[in-house]
Amino acid sequence: MTLDRYGPCLVVFDPAVDTVPVFTETGTWVGTAENVDAISDLIHAHETGSPPPSP
Repeated sequence: MTLDRYGPCLVVFDPAVDTVPVFTETGTWVGTAENVDAISDLIHAHETGSPPPSP
């Protein structure tokens, strides 16, 4: 398991699962990215107040 930073957000990479939990550095839940490629879209939606991307 690995913790990585995307600007003010943190993501948890677990090779045993495809989904990626995302939260802010202050602990606010952002959501779960369906895969690694969806992380940026999820963070952008959170930062702009847009609805999260659909899987």
